[in-house]
Amino acid sequence: MKNQTIFTIGHSRHKIDCFIRLLRYHQCNIIIDVRSLPYSRIAPQFNRHRLSLSLRESKIHYMGFQKEFGARQTSSYLLDSNGKVDFDKVRLSSSFKDGIARLTRGLDLGYRIALMCSEANPFECHRFSLISYQIIQEGGLVSHILKDGDLKENAKMEDELISKYKNKLPRSDLFKQITRKDQIEKAYRLRGKDIAFSLAEQKEKMKAKEIEYSVRLPCDILQNQYYKIPNLF
Repeated sequence: MKNQTIFTIGHSRHKIDCFIRLLRYHQCNIIIDVRSLPYSRIAPQFNRHRLSLSLRESKIHYMGFQKEFGARQTSSYLLDSNGKVDFDKVRLSSSFKDGIARLTRGLDLGYRIALMCSEANPFECHRFSLISYQIIQEGGLVSHILKDGDLKENAKMEDELISKYKNKLPRSDLFKQITRKDQIEKAYRLRGKDIAFSLAEQKEKMKAKEIEYSVRLPCDILQNQYYKIPNLF
């Protein structure tokens, strides 16, 4: 993966043709869906089946990495003491490592890959604070496609991290030298804690609404539950 670029993008409420134009502009030919639940109630054009068909018509491949890169992890060994997803633990999981290995294979095969989630701003999404972090650690590069089509390099996102958490970051003193890398590491952890999925909080929300804690799939997914999405790597 060294010096190879992965893109990220948030579908937000884009019209599908606008979304595809963004991908074409940046010459991306594979979308990897990193949403834990690959559908949207407010933007049904991004439900997994409909999206994959729309992309296929434009010769863009769709792959789902819900298991590998999804943020809504519920296994107890991936949660912290407060019941929130611990990004450090997720990165050490076999599923996540397999996702990184598959990304590397895809890059080596010459694909231009974009990781997709729902949030327009990558700073608010785990595609930055969970996944992009590890891509950088593996020697890769990350470019975030913004809503207007501009690119923001991951280094700029890290500048935002430092700025947001500057009052909570360690600083050098007479006894210890703190580097920018040390501060970035700490800032990533703080960001992860701020946006991580909380199983306990989700259950409380569901209980308050007096609805069952379960996932109801939209009709267009249920009707096409046998549609097979190919894995290219």
